[in-house]
Amino acid sequence: MPKGDKGEGILTLVASPIGNDLDFSPRARSVIEGADLIAAEDTRRFLALCSREKMSVKGKIFSYYDQVEKGKAAKIVDEVLSGAKAVLISDAGMPVINDPGYVVVNEAIKRGAKVTCVPGPCAAVTALILSGFRADKFCFEGFVPRKEGERKREFEKLRSEERTAIFYESAKRLEGSLKGMEEILGPNRRICIARELTKEHEEVLRLTLGQAAGLKGIMGEIALVVEGCPPRKGEAADFVEEAERMAREGARLKDAVKEIAKREGVSAHELYEKVQESRRGK
Repeated sequence: MPKGDKGEGILTLVASPIGNDLDFSPRARSVIEGADLIAAEDTRRFLALCSREKMSVKGKIFSYYDQVEKGKAAKIVDEVLSGAKAVLISDAGMPVINDPGYVVVNEAIKRGAKVTCVPGPCAAVTALILSGFRADKFCFEGFVPRKEGERKREFEKLRSEERTAIFYESAKRLEGSLKGMEEILGPNRRICIARELTKEHEEVLRLTLGQAAGLKGIMGEIALVVEGCPPRKGEAADFVEEAERMAREGARLKDAVKEIAKREGVSAHELYEKVQESRRGK
């Protein structure tokens, strides 16, 4: 296999468009056209991109998807250590981010091969910055689990998660996921549903889970951005006296507890129990 002009091997992760080919960068084109080998998640989609972008590709092209990643990673790194310029590109967006690439990157790092990246489109980050939610701290959770039990456990984690959470979801499972989120997180937690990002029919919906749970017929590639839980300002026990004061002033205890819990980001159930414990101790 012919090697790059400088003889120094390198593995380059290249971002591909998630919907709009104008997002494909000149640097990405240059790296691909100068590569000795290209590992593509789907060779047909990669060749279609090459055709649309009128790229002249001279390197060897082969498929590199989840099921073959472990078997091909070592061979790619062998080529890089021998001086080849290798490219890894996924169907859409950034390699490694819910796409193949993790195994070969770690293999390259372990064996001392040079690795770099041509950054570009990423649906998760695009949805995040369009959501209007905090982006200084966030977590990406990949696709929502298919099984109901696993999905419920995943959503339970979000009860007290203060970071903004990002998921991918398929259109056919979206309705069930939204209802499941509402049941666990409540109707007031906000969510952003971003579909067909960068494409002609891009749509970004910013709703509460109560509003979103009734949605039907949303199609396309979907990213969900869930607002983080409001930071807790204290523990439930810290607000027992305030709840008692509001009750003495005429409020129903349950109403007082709900108001405080919503304002302070504590559990209403826990606060109510703390009030009852306090009363039993007197």
